[in-house]
Amino acid sequence: MSNLVHDLKCAVRLLVKQPLFSAIVIATLALGIGLNTAVFSAIDALILAPLPGVQAPDELLQVYRTWPGSVAYGSNSIPHFQDLRDRSKDVFTGVAAWSWTPMNISVSGRPERVMGAVASANYFSLLGVAAERGRVFGPEEDVGRGGHQVAVLSHTGWKRLFGGDPGAVGKTIVLDGQAYSILGIVPPDFKGSMPIGTPVLWVPLSQFNHVNPGSGDRFEQRGNNSLYVVARLAPGVSLAVANQRMTALTTELKEIYPDEYRQSGINLVLQGKAGIHPMLRDAQLGLTGVVMAVVVMLLLIACVNVANLFLARARDRSREMAVRLSIGARRSVLIRQLLTESLLLSGIAGVAGLLVAMWAIKLANGIHFPFDIDFTPDLKMSPVVLVFTLGVSVVTGILFGLAPALQATRPSLVPALKGEAPAGTGRSRMSRGLVVAQMALSIVLLVSAGLFLRNLEAATTIDKGFVSDNVLVAEIDPGLQGYSRARVEEFYRNLTQQLTALPAVRSVGYSTQLPLSLGSSDWGVSIPGYTPGPDENMSILVGHVRRGYFDAMTIPTLQGRVFTEQDDSLTAPAIVVNRRFVERFWPNQNPVGRVVRVGGRDHTVIGVVPTGKYFSLGEEPKAFMYLAQAQTWTTEMAVVIRTAGDPTALGPALRRIVAAADPDLPIANVRSMQNHLGMTLLPARVASATLGIFGVLGLILASIGVYGVMSHTVAQRRREIGIRVAIGAAGSAVVRLLLREGMVLVAIGTTIGLGLAVVGSRLLRSVLLEGGFDPVTFTLVPVILGAVALLAIWIPARRAAAVNPVVVLRQE
Repeated sequence: MSNLVHDLKCAVRLLVKQPLFSAIVIATLALGIGLNTAVFSAIDALILAPLPGVQAPDELLQVYRTWPGSVAYGSNSIPHFQDLRDRSKDVFTGVAAWSWTPMNISVSGRPERVMGAVASANYFSLLGVAAERGRVFGPEEDVGRGGHQVAVLSHTGWKRLFGGDPGAVGKTIVLDGQAYSILGIVPPDFKGSMPIGTPVLWVPLSQFNHVNPGSGDRFEQRGNNSLYVVARLAPGVSLAVANQRMTALTTELKEIYPDEYRQSGINLVLQGKAGIHPMLRDAQLGLTGVVMAVVVMLLLIACVNVANLFLARARDRSREMAVRLSIGARRSVLIRQLLTESLLLSGIAGVAGLLVAMWAIKLANGIHFPFDIDFTPDLKMSPVVLVFTLGVSVVTGILFGLAPALQATRPSLVPALKGEAPAGTGRSRMSRGLVVAQMALSIVLLVSAGLFLRNLEAATTIDKGFVSDNVLVAEIDPGLQGYSRARVEEFYRNLTQQLTALPAVRSVGYSTQLPLSLGSSDWGVSIPGYTPGPDENMSILVGHVRRGYFDAMTIPTLQGRVFTEQDDSLTAPAIVVNRRFVERFWPNQNPVGRVVRVGGRDHTVIGVVPTGKYFSLGEEPKAFMYLAQAQTWTTEMAVVIRTAGDPTALGPALRRIVAAADPDLPIANVRSMQNHLGMTLLPARVASATLGIFGVLGLILASIGVYGVMSHTVAQRRREIGIRVAIGAAGSAVVRLLLREGMVLVAIGTTIGLGLAVVGSRLLRSVLLEGGFDPVTFTLVPVILGAVALLAIWIPARRAAAVNPVVVLRQE
């Protein structure tokens, strides 16, 4: 301990004695450590941390339905959930269900549309969540249907709707045209059972039909899946035992309901492995892994820079080391002291890095995401993050301090004691090796950033199957206000007429499913004459549209026609399919006039449209079908308006028209189609922006590092350069010599870096739209980095060529 205290005192004295050197080292390392901490805090919050606000989250399971070959994480119907709850008491202490549900809410006469949720009465008790104020649902809220007009507010919902009023419990809100009483408010740390966002409020599952009108009686529809199910393992029951019970349960249900469960199964996912959603888990891990790898490379580049600074300082301390070794100091003692100095600097840099991380976290938490639900990253300095920062600081101190310490304690004693310059060539070789490593790491980092920037460009230009420019979209549901079918039809007809009369409007359409939204809907189909394979999924993505939708989205008709006013409830059911649907079921045949059985009814194909993008930009071509809203009947629609100019300028007019028709009917998410696509482009934009910033920082660090090494190398060769100039060497020849030697190191590092980047690009294929190899990126990055390195070498070389040989030789 006394030795450690002595070493620390020496390290502090040296730190104070060389404030500029210490400041440069601390600032360089703080940047790398801080960014690593910030990125790890995001990984901790979104992947590693347990579900917040619940008891024993490691006992929780997410329960999904499966269909072989297509759906591994499907939602559940109400009857299926009830079977799970009632038939699995031997392995689960409880099974609860919930579902996102848009709601029209009016508080104090202010109508708005919010994203709420329905939940079974045992939802909160299963998760171990008690109310902060009032109470949560009790068993009585599950009895009957439609008779429990009560709600539980989330903490954010309480702030949003009531401004944090302590007397909100017991007050009434108008929800979908009916009065609901506020039962309670949950604590602020409870966000729900899916960490993608927080509902404004929850209503009992018994109210499902009321908050989802126009969709039939969901309590009787076993095949109508829309619920998320969460279960808690019974004490002593393992996941394997629970899976065995689910297999047996599936067999039981197949015997009772052979048609509904012929290909269906049950999939259990531990809550800790579910992430935002199991379907997004691989992409989530891949993207965060890439970003983490990039910031680690940035930290390594910073370590290389600092190691070079320590090598330069070792030259100045070579005489000190030689004297101490010559009077009997052990080399291990000197190495320990030098490592103590580097660890002290890295420790201080770690503290400064926490400040950098806190700033980055504050910036990230302040970003508004274009989601319909209340989602904030909620990044924070958790104990796990602080331990990570401590570990990174220690490893960093060893990384940049060990090699210079070993080199500094191995001087050539006689020349060092005489105060002569370089104590051998080992240090020069090490500096050159660090330049090679620096260039290689910088190439990999910049190529990764370039690939993601090109990926973002590809995402914005990829053929989506529709034209997104000059389109305004908004969501509306008159059915939630209790409108009858006739009144809903009249509302949409009048809205279309008034919008079409506006000079800036070119066309108006409606759809239940906007492309590239977070959700999707599918219906099972059967095709006369087509025999599905043993595991072939016959559920097809579906959208319900009104006349004008294809014109508003600029979706061309390839064959036949699209819907008209004549395709109503009094005519034969019609269907429009995309090209992929035709290729799958009627290859090389005319599909117009063919029959598709959907929802127990025969629909005649009247037209074919191109295959587009429906769920994600990187998806494989998917079959899609469009049904006429008037024939299938739904009330919630997204209005799609194509305009002659800026679509957002039409927003106020749309709101005025809807308010004039019904002041209590809210219209939600009024936005341009380009903003709507922001949800799909968000991962690409975040990754590109983050890696782009890291790439620029890496380029700056690499430039500084190369400049520092070359300046140090030139300083070591002052006598040699002076002699060359004294015997007649031209300044240009000296510059060429130094440039050639420096650029050879750059070329070696670039070659190694490109090889590593090719390997890395193959690993990135799963998170990029168009593969991992991009010739433009692999060409531009070495050129840009080479040009920067050339400049960083030329400056000290030019200065060295102007040296006065008389002055240099006299000093030597």
